Amino acid sequence: MATKSPKTLLLYSAPKSGFGDEWMTFLPIGLGFLQAMLKSKGFDCRLANLSGKSKAEILAYLKKQQADVIGVSMFTFNRKRSYELLKMAKEACPACITLAGGPHPTHLAAEVFEDCPALDAIVKGEGEPILLGIAERLQAAPGSTLWRKTPGLILRAEDGSGLIETASQPVLEDLDVMGAPVQHFEADFLDDIGQLSYISTSRGCPATCNFCNTPEFWGTSIRFRGPEAVLEEMRLLREKHGLTYYSFRDDTFTGNRGRILTLMELIQGSGLHPLWNCQSRVNLVDEDRLVAMKRAGCEFMQFGVEHGSEKVLLLLDKGTSMKHVRQALSLVRKVGMNLGIYLITGIPGETWEDVELTAQLIRDAKPHDAQLSPLALYPGTRMYDQIRAEGRISREFFRESGDAEIFARQDAHTEKALKYLYGEIEAVKASARYTPAEFAQQKQWLGFCAVTNLLCGEAAEDTGRFREAEAEYDEIIRREPGNFWGFMKRALLFEKQELMKQARADLAEALALAPGNPEATELAGLWGLKLRKDRVRQPAHGPAAVMKGAEAYLARPKI
Repeated sequence: MATKSPKTLLLYSAPKSGFGDEWMTFLPIGLGFLQAMLKSKGFDCRLANLSGKSKAEILAYLKKQQADVIGVSMFTFNRKRSYELLKMAKEACPACITLAGGPHPTHLAAEVFEDCPALDAIVKGEGEPILLGIAERLQAAPGSTLWRKTPGLILRAEDGSGLIETASQPVLEDLDVMGAPVQHFEADFLDDIGQLSYISTSRGCPATCNFCNTPEFWGTSIRFRGPEAVLEEMRLLREKHGLTYYSFRDDTFTGNRGRILTLMELIQGSGLHPLWNCQSRVNLVDEDRLVAMKRAGCEFMQFGVEHGSEKVLLLLDKGTSMKHVRQALSLVRKVGMNLGIYLITGIPGETWEDVELTAQLIRDAKPHDAQLSPLALYPGTRMYDQIRAEGRISREFFRESGDAEIFARQDAHTEKALKYLYGEIEAVKASARYTPAEFAQQKQWLGFCAVTNLLCGEAAEDTGRFREAEAEYDEIIRREPGNFWGFMKRALLFEKQELMKQARADLAEALALAPGNPEATELAGLWGLKLRKDRVRQPAHGPAAVMKGAEAYLARPKI
C-alpha cells in the first residue's frame, strides 16, 4: 500500500493596519520558493493569502484543506495576525503540525513560543531544505514524531522544560535546485497576479550594517541563481501570465559583476524586451554594469544610501563611503535611468549638521524617488541587540505593543529631521526630471536604447508634447517590432488624445505580443475610462510611501 504524501499549506496575512497597502498585502516572495521546492520533489503544497479574511472564512478554508503541515510567514509587523492564524490552524486541524518561519520567530523564538501556544516549531532562517526534510520524514513515518529530528528547527521540549534546537541546516549553495515559483505556483485568494513579477535571484549580502537582519538571517556571502534560470523565470512569467515588467528584489542585485553582465547579455538576446527595476549597494556598480542593465531594460535603480554624512555611515557600519555614494548616483543619472534612494534619520549620534549633509546630498543627487524613514530597530540586528542589552527595550514590548517598529531615537531632533528632509525631497522633484538636453546626451552616448525612448516619451507627455512622445514610441516600434512597450505606450498616448481607433490598433498589437498581460487586458475592457500610466508600470516603491515612516514615528509607542 502506497504511503500517503503529506500536504503542506503555507499561509500569510497582513495585519489590519496593512490593508490597502499592496506592498504589505502581497504574498512574500519566499513562500513561492518553498512551494517550488516541495512540489518539485513530488509533495503537495498550497499557498494562501488570508489578508482581510474573517475568522469564519479562514476556519472554513482550513477545514476544507485538511493539511498535515501548516506554516505561517511571520514578520515583526504581522506577528499578532500570525499568532491568530496559528491558533485557527490548530482549531481547524488539531492533528496538523504548525510552523512559523521568517525573521521575527527566528530571532525572538522564546517570546514567540510564549505568545503562541498553538505553535509547534519554528523554522530557522532558510526554510526550503527544512520543509522538505519534514515532508520526507512524515511520508516515511506518518503519525510519528520523527519530523522533530529535522535539522533547522526550534521546538518545545517534549517534557515541557523549555526549548530545544535541532542540528543546524546548511544553507543552500545551489539556489537553482529550488526551481522558480512560477513553475509550480498555486495560491488561493490571490488578488493580483502581478505580484509574481517580484523576483528574487540571490540570497545574502556582503555588508554587515548594524541595523539590518539580512546578515544574520541569510548570511554575509551572496549566493546566486544562475543567469539562465533567471531568464527562464522571466520567460515563463511572460508566457503563462503575460507579465512584461519585473522587479528584482535582491538585497544586492549587482553583487557579482560577471554574472550581471552575462544575465544582461541573455536578456538582450532573448527577444523578451522587458522593463524592470532593481536595488543594490553603491559600491557594487560601475559604468559597464549600468549601461548593460539599461540596454537590457532596467529603467529604475534603487540604492540603500541611508545618509549623507560620512560619520553616520560609520555609525551604521554601512561599509560604504560618501565617495561611493556620489559616484554611484552620478553614474545612474549619466546612464539615464530613474534613480531611487533609501534614507534614514533619527540615528544615535546623528547631529543636525549630519542632517544638513543628507539634505545637501538630496539636492546634489536629484533622485526621482526617495524613501525616508526614522531608524527602526528589528530583532536579529546588532543595533537591536545592543539597545536591548542596555535595558532600553522591554522584553514585553512586542507583546504589549500593536506596532511593528521600535525607533532608535524618540526626540524632537528626529521629528524635525523627518519634516525637513521630506521637504527637501519634495523640493527636488522638479529638478530631478531629465531635461531634453540630458536625453540628447544619453542618446548620443548610448545610441538607440528603448528605455531612453520610453523615459523621453513619458517626459514629453507630462508637458503636453504629444507629437514628440509619439515619435519616441514610433522609433521603438520601428527598431524593435517585438517590443510590447512601444505599442502599449503609444496606445496610452493615443487614448490620452481620444484617438481611440489608433489606440485600439496598438493595444491589439500589444496583446498579440504578450497575451494575457494583466494591464493590457484590463485596458481592453475599459475603453471609456482614462487610465494613468502607473496602471501599466509601477516602480517598486511610490512617492506615497515617503512619509510613512514619519507618520508611524509621530504615532509611536514608547520603549
